[in-house]
Amino acid sequence: MRMRIGGFLPLSLCDYPGRVAAVVFTRGCNFRCPFCHNGHLLDAADAPDDPAADDVLARLAEFAARLQGVVVSGGEPTLQPGLADFLRRIRALRLAIKLDTNGSRPDVLAALLAERLVDFIAMDIKAPWEKYPVLAGAPCDVPALQRSVALIAGSGVPHQFRTTRVPPLLSDADCAAIARQSPAGSPHVFQTFQPEHALDPRLAARL
Repeated sequence: MRMRIGGFLPLSLCDYPGRVAAVVFTRGCNFRCPFCHNGHLLDAADAPDDPAADDVLARLAEFAARLQGVVVSGGEPTLQPGLADFLRRIRALRLAIKLDTNGSRPDVLAALLAERLVDFIAMDIKAPWEKYPVLAGAPCDVPALQRSVALIAGSGVPHQFRTTRVPPLLSDADCAAIARQSPAGSPHVFQTFQPEHALDPRLAARL
């Protein structure tokens, strides 16, 4: 099982709506959003103090009686070759699974949904489609992102689309466009930008 894990939070009351959950943070991301507050996870290279996947699963088994779910976040979890196997092992603990994703790999999402390995999906919609490379800080396959949005919206799985509203980068018109491109009937929320955690410190200075 090839999983690069950059952190583990054994208890969270706010990361999985309505559930007491643990949070597993994976390493590596294909985006470089300048407002990212998990910048330390962007590099896929292992760090000396990173927990091993088997150790995290052992801790989840230890805490399972006190938990209602597990959030797998990042970084970008769908880049991990061992993600499906990792989720199967969480599922064996009878814990609900929430996946946080940037939506860049719809084929991975489709496979996870087909196997019923996720119970809740949160996808970031970072910008109007035409501005996506600016907000993602990297080239983007916009049709792939759009496929992920449609796949999640039509999955029947509880889900949420979310956008970090960064005033220097997103105007009111941009936010209105994002709301329009979110599927009707799917929850969409705007999150507060936390400049002190931004990957690009120049953003804080512009607020």
